[in-house]
Amino acid sequence: MKPRLVLLRPPMIVPRWAHASPICPPLGLAYVAAAARGAGWDVSCVDALGEAPFRRWTTGNGNFVGYGLPPEELVARAGNCDALGISVMFSHDWPTVKNIFRDLRPRMPHAVLIAGGEHLTALPEFCLSDCPELDIGVLGEGEATIVDLLKAIESGSATGVAGTVYRHAGNTRIAPGRRRLEPLESIPRPAWDLLPMENYLANGLGYGVNPGRTLPLVASRGCPFQCTFCSSPRMWTTRWRARNPDDVLDEMQDAIKRYGVRNFDLYDLTAIVRKDWVVEFAGKILERGWDITWQMPAGTRSEALDEECLRLMRSSGQRNISYAPESGSPATLRRIKKNVDLDRMTRSISAALREGMNVKLNMIMGFPHESDRHLLETAFFLARMAALGVHDAYIACFSPYPGSELFEELRGSGAIGALDSDYFLALTSYSDLRYSRSYAPRLSSRRLSFYRLGSMALFYAISYLLHPSRILRLIFNFIRGREESRLDVALRSIKDRFRPGRCAAATEASAKA
Repeated sequence: MKPRLVLLRPPMIVPRWAHASPICPPLGLAYVAAAARGAGWDVSCVDALGEAPFRRWTTGNGNFVGYGLPPEELVARAGNCDALGISVMFSHDWPTVKNIFRDLRPRMPHAVLIAGGEHLTALPEFCLSDCPELDIGVLGEGEATIVDLLKAIESGSATGVAGTVYRHAGNTRIAPGRRRLEPLESIPRPAWDLLPMENYLANGLGYGVNPGRTLPLVASRGCPFQCTFCSSPRMWTTRWRARNPDDVLDEMQDAIKRYGVRNFDLYDLTAIVRKDWVVEFAGKILERGWDITWQMPAGTRSEALDEECLRLMRSSGQRNISYAPESGSPATLRRIKKNVDLDRMTRSISAALREGMNVKLNMIMGFPHESDRHLLETAFFLARMAALGVHDAYIACFSPYPGSELFEELRGSGAIGALDSDYFLALTSYSDLRYSRSYAPRLSSRRLSFYRLGSMALFYAISYLLHPSRILRLIFNFIRGREESRLDVALRSIKDRFRPGRCAAATEASAKA
C-alpha cells in the first residue's frame, strides 16, 4: 500500500469589513501535491476555502470573520495518513494554522506534521517553538524538498533533509539550504484534479477581474529586486527565472481543453522583466488563435512595457493590468529600494490606457520613515493618475511582514512586540479601510487612515468627474454581476458576503465530477 499524504489549505480569515479578499485556487499547494504524487505517494487535498468559498462564520475575535470550512470540519476531513502538510503563505493565517495542528495531533499521533510557505520560511525557528505539535517546516520552494522529505519519512528518519527546519535532541535545527529549482520546465504541473476546481471556475473566483472561467499560473519564479517591505528575497532569493513561453502555452492549452478556462491570472512576483520574453509569449498566443484573456493582477513594473509591447499584449488578450509604483514620493521609493522611475512608469501607463487596457495602481502608505510630506506626494501622484485616466487605485497601509528587511529593523528597535495572534492578525490591516496600524512615528494610526481614505476619495472623485460615464458603467456592472475593473471586483465581494448560498450549485457539480 502506498504511504498517504494529506495536504490542507486553511480557511481564510479577514477583517470583518475588508474591502475585498480574493478567493483563489491554491497554486502552491497544487504544485506540491503534484511533486508528492510523482514521488509515489497517495496524495489527497482538503481545500477549506475551495470546498465552501462563500460560507462565512465568526471567529473568536469579533473583528474578524472566516470563509470556507471552519477548522473543526477541516480537521475532521483529514482522515488517517502517514504525513500531513499545511501551506502557510500568509503570516496572518498562522494563528489558525497553529490551532489546526493542535487539534490534529491527538487524532494522528504517529503522522509527521509538516508546514511550508512564506511564513514558515520567514520564521522557521519561531514556528517550531510556537507550535509544539509541528514536526518539520519546509523552507523556500517546496517541490524538491517535499520529495526528499517523503523519502526520508519512508526510511524512518525525517531529520536533516536539505531545505527544512526540524527538531533534534530537544533543539531546533535548520538544515543546509537548497538551490533554486532549474529548469522550471522540469517542475510537475499543478495537480488541479485533487482540488474542488469547479467551485472556483463556475463562480469566476480568482485574484484578478472575472471575465469567466479563470485559472492561475506562473510564468516565472523569483524577483531580481530587493524592496525592503517584501519577503520575496527570503522565500525565493533574488534570482528571476522564466519558463519557456511554449511550456507556459502548453499548460494553458491543457487548461482550456480540460477545464474550459477562458482567462488566466499570472501570479508571478514580477511578471515582466524582459521585453523579449513577453513579446514572444504574446505573439505565440496570437499564433494559436485563442479567444482568451490574461491578466497580471499582482502588479508589475514598467521597464519593459513600452508602446510596442503593450499593443501586442492587448492584441493577445491582456485587458486588465496592475502597476505597482507603491509610492508617489521619490524619497520613499529610494528608502524602500523600489527602483522605479515614476516618469517612465507614467509613460507606460499612458500607453496602456491608449491601448484600451483597464489600469489599476497598487500603492502603500505609512512606511516607518514617512511623514505628511511623503503621503501628500503620493496623494498628488494619484490625482495626476486619475486625471490621466487610470481606472482604479488601492492604497494599503504598510504592514511589517516577517521575512522583510523592514520587519527585522522594526523588531530590532522594539517597535514590534510579541509575535502573538494580535500581531499576526493586525497584518491584515492592509485590506481594511476602516483601520490603519501605523508604524511611522510621525504618523498616528488615525492620521494614516485619513490619508488613505482621503487619497482614494480624491482619486475616484477626479476619475468620475472627468469620466462621468464610468459611474453609469459601475452601476450597470454591479447590477448585472459583470467585472471590468478592480472596483467592480470589490463591490461584488461585498455583495457576495450577503449571498452565502451562491456556490451551492457549483459545489453539487464538483461533487458529481
